Amino acid sequence: MRVVVAALCVFSSPLAFAESRSCGVKLEGGQVRLGKPLTEEWLKTGEGKACLGEVVQEVERYRLVRAITVAVLVTDADRASGKALGSAKAIAQALVDAGLPKNRVFALAPAPKGGDALGISLRYVERAPEDVVARVAATSGPVFLGADEATLKPAEPGMPVLVNELVKTGPGAKVIIHLKDGSGIEVKPESVIKMPVLEVNGTSRQVKIEVLRGGIAADVRKASQLSKFEASSRVSVASVRGTKFRLGVDEGGETRLETLEGLVAVSATREPNAAPVEVPAGRGTVVGAEGKISPPTALPAEPKVTAPLKGPVGPQQRLEWQPVPDVAAYVVEVARDADFMVEAKSERVALGTTLSWPAPLASGKWFWRVTGVDSAGFLGAPSRVYAFTVGK
Repeated sequence: MRVVVAALCVFSSPLAFAESRSCGVKLEGGQVRLGKPLTEEWLKTGEGKACLGEVVQEVERYRLVRAITVAVLVTDADRASGKALGSAKAIAQALVDAGLPKNRVFALAPAPKGGDALGISLRYVERAPEDVVARVAATSGPVFLGADEATLKPAEPGMPVLVNELVKTGPGAKVIIHLKDGSGIEVKPESVIKMPVLEVNGTSRQVKIEVLRGGIAADVRKASQLSKFEASSRVSVASVRGTKFRLGVDEGGETRLETLEGLVAVSATREPNAAPVEVPAGRGTVVGAEGKISPPTALPAEPKVTAPLKGPVGPQQRLEWQPVPDVAAYVVEVARDADFMVEAKSERVALGTTLSWPAPLASGKWFWRVTGVDSAGFLGAPSRVYAFTVGK
């Protein structure tokens, strides 16, 4: 932990993290600043109360702030009278009233040192940015972060994801989380995860993801031999070193694993001493609600897209691909970006290898891919991503 002194004052320096549009609140270089001087009298006005509310919002968005101390620097005479401490307590209470937890706000009236400007300032303790291992890279739809269900707040790109925090996605929503070592985790719609272990130091990595509901897709970078990356459910633990895989939990407690690259070792939580089952690339397994691991089976092959590969799509907006053996259906996805986060849409095709999009797609550039699904519900590797344009 480190302490950063943050003055509330007039400024003209560039924005570093966030800025309010109404009263100029900024969190910048470890400092909280306002577009005008802060006084106890001003805080009693409607404008002042609204501005403190925005301070609280920015602190919550930044999320690395652990505690805030309100410091009122006055002359020795005013300090001796107790007026300075009274003012600091009043401002601290105003921050609590605006939404900051009471146990994170403190009031002081310290003796000014040489060169200190008299007035009101904030001092806060924050987690050092270099200690942040995971951050939100992109979101689509309603995504939330918080210590528990009662404290979930909307997530935004750039926000840190901290140890043991819940990550929750709503219907049709997704979030991509990037780790400091370059690994990526996509949390699927209607999912809840947390990471009780989250450490990355150079080539060493210790990460554990608990999938409480829904599923994830992970692209895990290679790390040292002593590193560990685990994804677990109530009935299983999947251990990887460098691979791409999916892990999902259904409502009945069954866990499904699909390995796309590399090798994943799966263990049953009820049998910690049993040898893990290795699931290589192109295979998947199911761990039943009772903890039994099924023998790995082959996943559907990667489909090959035939049209469109680039350029304009026809008026029927028709997408085509080659058939894949032993596939029961295909999932076709389109989006405005290659990560399939912006305006993402999907359709399931039970018969055939063509799809004319049901509702006309808006003009502009679209990316698309197709994935095969077998009769057991396993998804294979998606096709390569291609782009096409609608309209001029």
